[in-house]
Amino acid sequence: MAAANEDLFERISRELPVKLHRYKSGETHNGWVVPQHWQVHQATIALNGQVLFDGQANTLGVATYSKPFKGEIDFAELKQHVVTDPQNPDAYIFHCMWQYRPWDVDWALSIPYRDFQDFSPGTYEVNLATSYVDGEMLVAEYDHQGRSDQTIVFNSHTCHPHQANDGFAGVALLIRLFQWLQTRETHYSYKLVLGPEHLGTVFYLKDKTEDELARLASGVFAEMPGTRFPLKAASSFLGGQVIDRAIAHTLKHHAHAYELVPWRKGAGNDETVWEAPGYEIPFVELTRCRDLFDPYPQYHTHLDAPASLDTAALDEFFDILCKTVQVLEKNARLYRKFTGLICLSHPNYDLYMERPDPAVAKDLDHDSEKWGVLLDSLLRYFDGAIDILGIAEKHDLPFEQLYHYLLKFQEKGLIDIKFDPITVRRSPESASRDTFDA
Repeated sequence: MAAANEDLFERISRELPVKLHRYKSGETHNGWVVPQHWQVHQATIALNGQVLFDGQANTLGVATYSKPFKGEIDFAELKQHVVTDPQNPDAYIFHCMWQYRPWDVDWALSIPYRDFQDFSPGTYEVNLATSYVDGEMLVAEYDHQGRSDQTIVFNSHTCHPHQANDGFAGVALLIRLFQWLQTRETHYSYKLVLGPEHLGTVFYLKDKTEDELARLASGVFAEMPGTRFPLKAASSFLGGQVIDRAIAHTLKHHAHAYELVPWRKGAGNDETVWEAPGYEIPFVELTRCRDLFDPYPQYHTHLDAPASLDTAALDEFFDILCKTVQVLEKNARLYRKFTGLICLSHPNYDLYMERPDPAVAKDLDHDSEKWGVLLDSLLRYFDGAIDILGIAEKHDLPFEQLYHYLLKFQEKGLIDIKFDPITVRRSPESASRDTFDA
């Protein structure tokens, strides 16, 4: 497993020059333990000398971190050490609990239910040879430097072997996101963190200084992007943070189908680590999880293969990530340089947005009345009290279109547009928990 991890991050480094953080087996923090490297040498079940199952036939054939066992057991006891699923009769199941709880480690073999149906009462010979050696847990980090040190984090995990949606598709999309960021000048800095679920983030954050933590303004955990289910965003702990609002707005105007759910009601992942006491970094999880306890049919099985990924779903997920970044980068407040009512239709300005008129036939877009309602209030918004995202939310208008419209006011010398950096709320007193409300 050690060599496989090194190979993984070497391959990633060909896409991005990541920095590797290494944590030695046995290191502890808050009860979490960096596990040893684990290897399977043999994993067979035999009956009367005939091998019925070889756990090395599939990467998931042996429960992760299983201890060795060799001996004869009856069928009733064997069943206590078999992982199988009647709902996925051909699947090898990913059993990963012991990598988080090494103090509870036992042994188990993952047998497809269809094969296990052929097992019958008898005395079985089990030969499970595994070994543990001290090594290092690897966490990759990549930084895109913006004009500001205020940083947006994107995170995904690397610990689910041979599973495409739950892990590596998210990793791949975030690598592409940072390759896209490389081509852009940005206000914010952006940080990519890739490592084992929970454990990687726990140890990555534990040594950060207060100054380093203070620069982490918000973040997104990305996973399961290639299923055919609607996009799902689970809010930050307090809800209503700028990152919540930016993702919710982007989904509303650019996703084919989406759902906004409360904190930890998506699939549930490392957002709990980033939001832990003393860090409190607002983190949204973006996924395509069908249900918290039933994410998608191939979940945690060897059937979660690249062939199960939906290309259109991946493309849409990536587009949402990019558009969310653009909202964050362009959000600003508006400050007027005039007094009184401006005649927006005058040729000197040419800023009027036509709206329906009961006496005059006009060929207008379907959302023309929304823009008309905006104009009833827009000039009052030029007092810096509301950001562009807030205006877009209030009037149900796409951020990008609104932003470009407001640029015209600046070009006419009517307003100044001043970038509005993220202000993180860390107190629940002023927030609406478990909500995406602003």
